[in-house]
Amino acid sequence: MKKSFNILMILCAVLFVLSCNNNRSYTDMLKAEKKAIDRHINEQGFEILKDYPENGVFGEKQFVLLSSGLYLNVVDSGNGNRAEYGTSVLLRASGKMLLDTVTFNGFDPMSTILSWPLEFKYGKYNSNDVSSYFFSEGLMSVLEYVGDSSVVKLIVPFKIGSASQKTSGDPIYYDKVRYIFEK
Repeated sequence: MKKSFNILMILCAVLFVLSCNNNRSYTDMLKAEKKAIDRHINEQGFEILKDYPENGVFGEKQFVLLSSGLYLNVVDSGNGNRAEYGTSVLLRASGKMLLDTVTFNGFDPMSTILSWPLEFKYGKYNSNDVSSYFFSEGLMSVLEYVGDSSVVKLIVPFKIGSASQKTSGDPIYYDKVRYIFEK
């Protein structure tokens, strides 16, 4: 009887400690993300398209919601040269995290958040790379739609975001992303 009571007390203590954990569940992170993205879309007056425009031309506030969950607005599709597997790409971006409202500007030479531009090889996403803490599958996947010297706007949900996004559950709004292919 005493042994059963001790086991029960240990179980209660473990449950108490676990219940005090302030970490959000994955479901809570998804709900917070959806709310933040919806709020940003409404505040900015964005129009969400179901299909990619046939002519490839977007209005300033038009975004297409891709099957990955990425929201894409093509400002300039580039010079016609498309990335092939292994193409070296330089990327600069500016924007903000939608939950923490931290802003960044990779076009500002005084930016200290990280060393701009980010460099990656198209199709060779390495999640162990140091830049992967900031770089993401979402940023690379855009090159299916645009080419060299392109400029886009994006909303990247955390599930296809960077390592830091996946940890924080914070979606990012990129008000400008520019891709340049190294020759």
